[in-house]
Amino acid sequence: MTNQVRPFATILQDLRRGAVLDEAAVLLQEVVASVQDTGKKGKLTLVVEIAPMKGDDASLTVAASVTATKPKSTPKAAVFFADADHNLVRDDPRQASLPGLRVLDKTIDIEPKDIAK
Repeated sequence: MTNQVRPFATILQDLRRGAVLDEAAVLLQEVVASVQDTGKKGKLTLVVEIAPMKGDDASLTVAASVTATKPKSTPKAAVFFADADHNLVRDDPRQASLPGLRVLDKTIDIEPKDIAK
């Protein structure tokens, strides 16, 4: 007698009308994106639980669940300085300011001038 093995993917396709495979595909894509964004490892876990059905020795219940562990991104730090009152400020209070310099509104579209001419 030959022991024929039914393909695992076919069994998964039968579970919850393919919803397990659909969930796994979406979660896999999310984990891959997170791994690429963070450069850290992630994990996709498929758990298949098989149990005898109560009252029927010939039947089995099969349930599957998919979970994803996405890598956490490291929050980007910002540079601040402490002023004399110990408040955090963006500009170094020890640095002298240059008169005449100002911050331009980034929403205004102005072409730069070539002053070398």
